Amino acid sequence: MKRILLFLVFTIPSVSSFAQEQEEDIDPIAVFILDHMASVIGDLESCHYTITTEIDTPSVEVGTEKEHNDSEVYMQGPNKMLVHSKGQYGHRGFYYNGEVFTYYSYSENNYTTVKAPDNILSTIDSMNYYYDVEFPAADFFYPTFTDDLLENFDKLKFLGSKLIDGKDCFHIAASNDSLIVQIWIANDATNLPVKLLIIHKDKENFPQYEATFTHWEINPVIPASIFEFSPPPGARLIAILPKH
Repeated sequence: MKRILLFLVFTIPSVSSFAQEQEEDIDPIAVFILDHMASVIGDLESCHYTITTEIDTPSVEVGTEKEHNDSEVYMQGPNKMLVHSKGQYGHRGFYYNGEVFTYYSYSENNYTTVKAPDNILSTIDSMNYYYDVEFPAADFFYPTFTDDLLENFDKLKFLGSKLIDGKDCFHIAASNDSLIVQIWIANDATNLPVKLLIIHKDKENFPQYEATFTHWEINPVIPASIFEFSPPPGARLIAILPKH
């Protein structure tokens, strides 16, 4: 997911003009908390976290079933990223070293490598646009995260403090005619995201997307070698065609 809600790209107006038009529906406390979280993330030099996602998908047998996925994510500077993912599509690795992006299937022992932009966010955009590669809850790492919410939702509210797995969190919700987005942000010195929930009001069975962050490490020392992919013995190089 990128820039809130499944990789849709938006044109962002100024926050102040939107707030004036929708003053009765925009909670300044919610905006303050979101902006502070974005500032903390923007100042990170490196990070490591784990993220668990559950996505409702259509099912002939029961109407809706959940796809479960666990990912471990490492990021460093503007142009290094590693994602290890286990779930519906097996065990996969995504390697980005600032020059190339490599997808590797541990389950099938095959890989593909393509040229990539020179920074993490542009690479996320590019890999999703051209190859449908999804990066779970990557929205939080975009500096326009708060602006995206203000542009695309009629209401933005601070719902108070809530406990998520024993952690005290700020609870924020945004809504429009088709979607409800709920965000839980740690009420501590870091103010990092803890949980994201998206509910599709306009679709049958109200499918949900849920992402939970755990084991955050701020500015860890990460060996540069982990972002470099070396094909293991017997690995097959495969070709993939861009979607656009």
